[in-house]
Amino acid sequence: MKQHQCSKDIADAANSCFEQEVCRFLRNWVLHHEAETLLRFDQPLEEYLINDALRDFFLNTQHPLQRLLTNRVIACHLGRRAGSVYFDPLNGDPLLAPAEQRIYNLARRMDSEGMHVPFRSVHPNKQTEAGDIADISTYPIDSELVRYNSGNHFTSRPANGNVFDENSKHCSAKATGNLQVFFKRGFMEDRLLDIKTIMADMREVGETALQFFVICSRHSLKEGHFGAALVIMDPASPDFPLRVLVCDTLLKELPHHPRWWNHFIAEFAQVFGDAVTEIIEDLSHPLQKVNIKGDDPYRHDWDCPYYVASMANALADLVINDQQLLLNGSLSAIHDAMKMMMTDYYQQDGTIRDRQGIQQANRLKRWNSGREVIRELLIGINQKLSPFDRSL
Repeated sequence: MKQHQCSKDIADAANSCFEQEVCRFLRNWVLHHEAETLLRFDQPLEEYLINDALRDFFLNTQHPLQRLLTNRVIACHLGRRAGSVYFDPLNGDPLLAPAEQRIYNLARRMDSEGMHVPFRSVHPNKQTEAGDIADISTYPIDSELVRYNSGNHFTSRPANGNVFDENSKHCSAKATGNLQVFFKRGFMEDRLLDIKTIMADMREVGETALQFFVICSRHSLKEGHFGAALVIMDPASPDFPLRVLVCDTLLKELPHHPRWWNHFIAEFAQVFGDAVTEIIEDLSHPLQKVNIKGDDPYRHDWDCPYYVASMANALADLVINDQQLLLNGSLSAIHDAMKMMMTDYYQQDGTIRDRQGIQQANRLKRWNSGREVIRELLIGINQKLSPFDRSL
């Protein structure tokens, strides 16, 4: 995943044009909604447009982010490609226009979960009333975890859900023939129970082809970490797998197991019985090497969904391209074959990319996850709004 580097000067110029367009948009809104300018008080118009008009717009508009996206210039800027964004070389943060940052923050604070753009806003406790990023000295006294663990990058359930849905859509599209993809919310045990139900039904109708199930979900209620797995089943024996391969992202070298290995084992044993523990194979990839001691804890939360999606996609591609390898190949051979498909994280010779390369790949994925949410919001938007709304 290559990135064209945008210079800070170019990004600043684009952000300045965006600021002007947002001001024009709000000026037009004020012109037609004088009664809704509740925060203006005795402020001159120009001062109000700078300070409080955007917050008034969010407070008094149904689905304000969607309304903003009806403006083509605003929509193009919010949905711009990563190549048009300047990323801070130290922390990887995108350079956002002040009004852009306010839009994301206010959408998170005031709007529905569907309007939440991943990785572009801060926790409501870290915002000023206007939607700017607050100084750390103003954070609530009881917010130490928010204050110190995650800087200004505190993630949220809506953002994580949006990213999961995006990855699920792309991976699930690969399902075909005897490949089934269970990239779903919930937990590993839920998906394993689904497999048993499907296999029992297949046996009843006389299905004989082997079935390959690629799973991506959280491990369990006790261990919320994301994981992937491949379960190969024979309809003639619907109660026990032929082979089970599980993937995690812990920094380690095979065959050492991650600390949550026992959670994997427990989920499979709960569904298939204790004997299944003898055939479970650890196919994990040490992708967390991008996270080293001293890193901010939030970085793992950012990156883990993309690591696991990459592994699930590689497993699905192997089912499509080489089922014999998955049935009879060694764990090492399967591991190497996955590397060749996970080009964001591995070099052509199978060695893992350096820390900077992995960080850049994930940075682009985070930005593109935000673009995906904005793109979804734009679909059918003109059909929902009146001609007057579209003219703003």
